Amino acid sequence: MRPEFYDKSKRANIYNTIYVYKIISLVVLMVLTITLAVLFHKNKELFHQITDASTPAFFVVVGLSLVIFTIFIILDFYILGRTASIGKRLNKLAFIDHLTGLPNRYSCDLLIDSFNTPERLENAGFVLLQIHNLYSINESDGHTNGNWLISEFSTMLEDVSEKYGYVGRNSGNEFILLMENCDSTMADMFLLDLTKRIHGYNGMNVGAPLEVAYAKALNCDEHKEKISELISLGYSKIKEAPQILS
Repeated sequence: MRPEFYDKSKRANIYNTIYVYKIISLVVLMVLTITLAVLFHKNKELFHQITDASTPAFFVVVGLSLVIFTIFIILDFYILGRTASIGKRLNKLAFIDHLTGLPNRYSCDLLIDSFNTPERLENAGFVLLQIHNLYSINESDGHTNGNWLISEFSTMLEDVSEKYGYVGRNSGNEFILLMENCDSTMADMFLLDLTKRIHGYNGMNVGAPLEVAYAKALNCDEHKEKISELISLGYSKIKEAPQILS
């Protein structure tokens, strides 16, 4: 799946911003620490040149403070590294569906909104897909097998859609594909490629057979003024007269 939209969605990751800012701050503090250590060493040598008395407590305290400060800097780097790692994880969870690895409902909403510009809307293509036999599989074989089928279908959908557009899991059993500069040929090619993958999967007999219902709405034919109207049309079509891939 092409990453452009999702990369832009992640550009506001505040954890990375804080991490960079703190790194710069710590580098500055390290430079100051090194400078203080050099000055301390010079002053200590100068003191011993003047007198043979023991090193003043002040110098000892300064030296210990520098050592402790350096340890805290190292700890800060460790904590910031962990924070950045957690931030990336949270950022991923905010946009990615945990079961399928596809963009989740929130990402789908952002994607749909991005098609409201006249340039993208004019030839936008929308395909809504559902696993047609998911309910019966959940009832007969249990939700574990149903989730397995969702995961397998999501992998197929992501692979096939890579050269066509942007996919996401809009809810439990609703998967969407949005395409730019789409015509009927492009939409039919996507459905043909997906059908081949479904046939291949069902031919392996690795689990319950996969049946996929779909509906497509192409704005080159419908001429809707809002992307929401095109989406609504797709939902109406799949409810009234779903087409089946198997």
